[in-house]
Amino acid sequence: MSAPISWSMRFALALSAVFAIGALSAGGLSYVFLSHEMAQRLAADTRASAESLGRIAAAGDRIDLIEQIDAHVVSNTDHASLYAFFDAQTGERIGSLMLSAPFEGARRLIVGDDLPSMPEPADMADAYQAYGVRTDLGWVIAARDEAWVAESGELLIQTTAWALALALALSVALAFVVARRNERRIASMEAVLDRVGAGRLDERIADHGRDDLARLGLQIDRMLGRLEAGVAAITQVSTDVAHDLRAPLSRLRIRLEPLALDTDLPERARHEAGSALEEIDAISGIFDAILRLSRLQSGSVELRRDVVDLTRLARDVVELLEPAAEDAGHRLTLVEPKSIVTMTGDAELLMQAMVNLVDNAFRHCPAPAEITLAISGIEGRAQITVSDNGPGIPAPDRQRVLERFVRLDTSRSVAGSGLGLSLVAAIAERHGMEIALEDNAPGLRVSLFQFA
Repeated sequence: MSAPISWSMRFALALSAVFAIGALSAGGLSYVFLSHEMAQRLAADTRASAESLGRIAAAGDRIDLIEQIDAHVVSNTDHASLYAFFDAQTGERIGSLMLSAPFEGARRLIVGDDLPSMPEPADMADAYQAYGVRTDLGWVIAARDEAWVAESGELLIQTTAWALALALALSVALAFVVARRNERRIASMEAVLDRVGAGRLDERIADHGRDDLARLGLQIDRMLGRLEAGVAAITQVSTDVAHDLRAPLSRLRIRLEPLALDTDLPERARHEAGSALEEIDAISGIFDAILRLSRLQSGSVELRRDVVDLTRLARDVVELLEPAAEDAGHRLTLVEPKSIVTMTGDAELLMQAMVNLVDNAFRHCPAPAEITLAISGIEGRAQITVSDNGPGIPAPDRQRVLERFVRLDTSRSVAGSGLGLSLVAAIAERHGMEIALEDNAPGLRVSLFQFA
């Protein structure tokens, strides 16, 4: 399907349409008014010619009148102007205007109808504006063709049409350029907001224009700056709390451990002390995860740059976690590549990422579940994949679970802190890898792969 037309493009096209309608309306009105003005001027010129000859006739100089008419006829061989004199005494008609009967005043003559006896040369007009004047000698009539009015109208239409076409083309081109520029800027804003939504809070629009979009981009950048500062403050608070509570928890553990091992205490007291130790270990594990995640995201952890054999690393992970899988009723399988797959990175962190992904599948898949750890090399790029046949994660939540403390189990009945996948995402980013959560039909497939 073709992409829908953007609002900017629709607005530009609408402006061009309004411009075209306005130009057409102005051209039409100009044509009507100019045609009316030229018709009136033609009628006035015709009347003036007839009255000029009428004054000669009124003077009673019949010979001079006939000479003037003959001179006008000779000089107008193109039939643009026609003249006639109807003698009142003899009824004789003299001149080039072949009327069957004289008239007085203004009249429009149609060739072939009002002028049936006239010759019809190729350059003769279709209609004439005529004016008749009655004198003592007879009737003097002058007529002028309307071709000048029609030709002027046609010239006006052609000129208007060319000017409108050129102006419309320029306006559409300008509107298209402006719309495309705005579309690119809006697309850039959307891309920045998408990356911010994915967790890259340091992204900025940085539009240096001077229009409304630039002001909007500046406001968004200011808002993103405040958002980044707020999130950084919250992250720092959680890191500081985790750091400050580790020492008291360690001291508390040291004090409780002898009680859990003291055989002189009642069994119930030793059991409660042991349970407290387990809770302390779980809390310490969460704090350790927070601190590791904070150090990874801040870049304070020095990343080792060794050549890591991912297949060998995956074997160690499977060997480490296979007993836990059997205890939970799951089956853990390793899919090895046909050739060695290596990448440059920190082996300890990469192993931590694999362990977190497999452990995440253990905790969220009801037994018995099939869990697979696969290593592959696609076009020279390393890829780590952990898949299961459990309940999976709904598509709208797959990006959200990569954030800190996000757990889809709102009842908190499943053990965990909501930091496992966040830690995996941070390790992937530090190694120049991308994390993708996809449907395994059924289940979930999590892949870490190097950028192209």
